Amino acid sequence: MALVTIDACQGCGACLRTCPTHAITPIAGGLTVRADRCTGCLECLEICPVDAIRVVEPSEGAR
Repeated sequence: MALVTIDACQGCGACLRTCPTHAITPIAGGLTVRADRCTGCLECLEICPVDAIRVVEPSEGAR
């Protein structure tokens, strides 16, 4: 599962446009990744220009 680091995210939307399952959605102050939609394809990770996305285990993202 991918996780967006809100502090690093600049809101460019590249990951939104790239995600094939529409797992990344806007929230107040940034973006969030819906675990129920994320397939772990890592396309968002590859396209993020500021490395604001990292891969975590589903239980880690829930903390």
